[in-house]
Amino acid sequence: MQESAAVREGILGFYERFSAGDADAFAEGISAAPGVSVIGSGPDEGHDDRRGWIAAYEGGIVGAGIRLEGDDPRGYEEGSLGWGVDLPAFVFPDGGRLPTRLTAVLRHEDGEWKVVHLHFSVGVPDQDAIERPAEA
Repeated sequence: MQESAAVREGILGFYERFSAGDADAFAEGISAAPGVSVIGSGPDEGHDDRRGWIAAYEGGIVGAGIRLEGDDPRGYEEGSLGWGVDLPAFVFPDGGRLPTRLTAVLRHEDGEWKVVHLHFSVGVPDQDAIERPAEA
């Protein structure tokens, strides 16, 4: 395994495609390999197929003006697989920001690094995330 500027650039390229609001460009950055998936921070934010992920993007992001800004991604690779981590933020048209944590898996195909899997999470203290049973 080695640190990879190319995988880092692949992650940054995904942010650019996401932020552009262009569904075709967004789709080009996602691998065509089986097993493509994304897990978001919300309870219903997850897709385990490429088409579902692209459809969700088309239905919720295109035209909404939401951007994805990276912090300083680190990328690594071994053969045709790459992975990385970052602390990106979703930026809304009103200036609001949703800071997240990201783990990414990418695959080298068609001469570029394309996303196979992303997992976004929001840092919440454990004591705030614990679901307590209702008192009887």
